[in-house]
Amino acid sequence: MIEIVGCVEHLLTNAAVEVSSLNIAFLNRLFKSQRNHDLLCKSSVFEWARKIGSPNFFGGCAPCVGVQIRSNGQISTSDLDFRESEHDGEHVRRSIVDDPEVSAHATHFFGAYSEYRQLSAKLHCLYGVPIQHLPRLSSNSRHNLRANKGVKLHPFARSLVYDLRQHSEHSLWGPFRLDGSQNIDWEKLEGLMMILSYNILRFADRYSTHDLALIPPWDEPFVGATPYSLWLPPRSPDIEQPLPLPIELQDPYNVTGVWMRVVCFLDYRELFTFNFSEVQPLPTQSRPPIDTEEAIRFIVVKLHATSIEQPGEDDGKELPIVHFKGTSSSALPPVDPNANSKIRGTVRLTSQGDVRWTTLSVFHGEERWRSEGIQIGGVQAARGIIGFWFDKDFDPYGPAGPTAFWKVSNDPYEDTFGMEEG
Repeated sequence: MIEIVGCVEHLLTNAAVEVSSLNIAFLNRLFKSQRNHDLLCKSSVFEWARKIGSPNFFGGCAPCVGVQIRSNGQISTSDLDFRESEHDGEHVRRSIVDDPEVSAHATHFFGAYSEYRQLSAKLHCLYGVPIQHLPRLSSNSRHNLRANKGVKLHPFARSLVYDLRQHSEHSLWGPFRLDGSQNIDWEKLEGLMMILSYNILRFADRYSTHDLALIPPWDEPFVGATPYSLWLPPRSPDIEQPLPLPIELQDPYNVTGVWMRVVCFLDYRELFTFNFSEVQPLPTQSRPPIDTEEAIRFIVVKLHATSIEQPGEDDGKELPIVHFKGTSSSALPPVDPNANSKIRGTVRLTSQGDVRWTTLSVFHGEERWRSEGIQIGGVQAARGIIGFWFDKDFDPYGPAGPTAFWKVSNDPYEDTFGMEEG
């Protein structure tokens, strides 16, 4: 697997930035093969869904689709079909949490990482079109999933994304591993991508809106997962360029401009119940899949690069750190006071060469929310940034959730959705 991922990264790194890139076209053809496509589906989320979704797991009962959290904060299994099972609902719910064989497929907490599953998740992230249903594996695979090809994956991805145990100072509360290495946890990023895509498409279908600015560029395999693929019309140049060059022209990450951001979150009572109910899994086990509906917000972010400094001791040395400031304004729903704020942050390289974005949302002069994300595909990749938002004080009780943002214009003064700059 490591050789395969290395070859894919090499082709993407050296791909032309146009959509018609021959390298991307070759990768598209390559992954139309069912056997190659199967390589995208080997991470914990898929293995967990295969195990629980198997008709044999519960002695012949219907596939498990997840649990829901009721309005009173209680976890409910009433929507699962156990009629063909000799198990009662409570026993099945405990089985999901306590079965060590299931958890072995589902968890990578506290350093118990499977590099094979990490590489599969990375491949899925680079592929970039989130897989939302459990696919039927090719005939030479050890699982026969003909009966389970309709199992939805978002309850399993949601369980991973909203499990607060994965957040600590060692993971920077972002999509990084818990071992303090600052290496990317690709299974976290995969889960974030799957949940964000599911919620965005559900929103677009529910409200019959297909505004291209609201849809991230995640609809074509491998497109946008290449460095410097973020090509947009240049901002209007000044008649006279002073020397030295302005900060935005020195910025290697191309921060200045308009970005579309999406934020998803569970009701806090549901998040708290999911993480701190009486029945707790062991530290090495995962929480049950959840089918609870999330809220979603779309936010227009206008950024300006403000300063540049040399990388720090723990940063990648190839590029500098760029600081930025700007504003956030609610796009959908059009009125949301929690979305209107000042924003500031940094972009830098990690020691592994990945592009790390940190943002801070500032309300009336006080910091409130923070986020940590990774730009999928590298420097100036069009795919955008995926990561976690969370409380700026790193509260272990939350809240926290998925977020992503992608660039829609190089002109920070562009009037987007008819909104004026704050």
